[in-house]
Amino acid sequence: MTYLALFEDQSRRVRRSDLIAALERDWPTAVVRESQGSQESRDVVWTYAEDGQELEGYSHVDGTCIYLDSPLGLAARFALWFRGLVPEGIDLVFCDDGYNFSGSIETGMSVDDVSAITADS
Repeated sequence: MTYLALFEDQSRRVRRSDLIAALERDWPTAVVRESQGSQESRDVVWTYAEDGQELEGYSHVDGTCIYLDSPLGLAARFALWFRGLVPEGIDLVFCDDGYNFSGSIETGMSVDDVSAITADS
């Protein structure tokens, strides 16, 4: 399933260089690359594997959101991590690619709290 962590305020963004540096620092086994091919909306692309689970993540070219193709628990961990790159007071929404659910990721939430957003909507 594809999950998103996106800014409610579309004028907000995480710069490519900041995202790459944070991925390399905090997820050292992730494979990070710049987008290639015909996916014009993708910018930074990364893959990460842990305990038999895999995640493919990518940021939108405008820096306003990340897409997380993975099991829910792993997506929730990355969404929380991304929250840490965003100043408090800026709304960051967790949803799926069909907007079947959505909720704000608040500073201090747990993986279970973020995962619960999928059931709360």
